[in-house]
Amino acid sequence: MLHHERLRPPSHDYPADEWNVIEKNFHPEFLAQLESMLSLGNGYLGMRGCPEEGGPNAENGTFINGFYETWPIVYGEDAYGFAKTGQTICNVTDSKIIKLFVDDEPFWLPRANILGYDRRLNMKPARWTAKSSGRPLRESRS
Repeated sequence: MLHHERLRPPSHDYPADEWNVIEKNFHPEFLAQLESMLSLGNGYLGMRGCPEEGGPNAENGTFINGFYETWPIVYGEDAYGFAKTGQTICNVTDSKIIKLFVDDEPFWLPRANILGYDRRLNMKPARWTAKSSGRPLRESRS
């Protein structure tokens, strides 16, 4: 059996809240988990909680209910109750990316001097908000 060391996020960057999932600082090692936890959907449209700057991300996804591909499932022998058709939901074109430029330089989270950062999913009204402020790394060196 494989054993993996469990990554524990710092509690001050992921504070406990009754109705909110909150990320106070950018941690690339928790991207995949946060994309799943900050996902939002309404039964017709679903989106993974990726940064809207277009990345970095583990697996970006926008999905529409009813938009899937099918294929026949072939078994070695037929039996009652076996599924005849397989289905996979397809990722559609991502329409939530916002490209940010600061002094004609793209703002990219891993290479920026982040001054403030807050992403949260409020479960009560089902609202996802993100706030970040920073400078490109080029400016922070001087």
